[in-house]
Amino acid sequence: QGIPVVGVVGNDAAWTQIQRGQREFYGANRIVATSLDYTRYDKMVEALGGHGEWVETAEGIRPALERAFASGKPALVNIKIGQSKFREGSISV
Repeated sequence: QGIPVVGVVGNDAAWTQIQRGQREFYGANRIVATSLDYTRYDKMVEALGGHGEWVETAEGIRPALERAFASGKPALVNIKIGQSKFREGSISV
């Protein structure tokens, strides 16, 4: 539809919310299929005709967002972040 929406992903190379559920139900030694490589979601958006940005530093966030908004296309800013524990009581949407 060409709607110039900009999405931001904090990419920690894991499905941490899923890990939390597996840990609660099955125990820490039975967590499966939730550790990933850093997925280039930005490349997927580009393949569909949108604008993608891959960011590896905090300093790169603002310029990437500016380019994404200036593109006039649906855009995704994919930011590489470190893994952290999914805190009890947190939600993910």
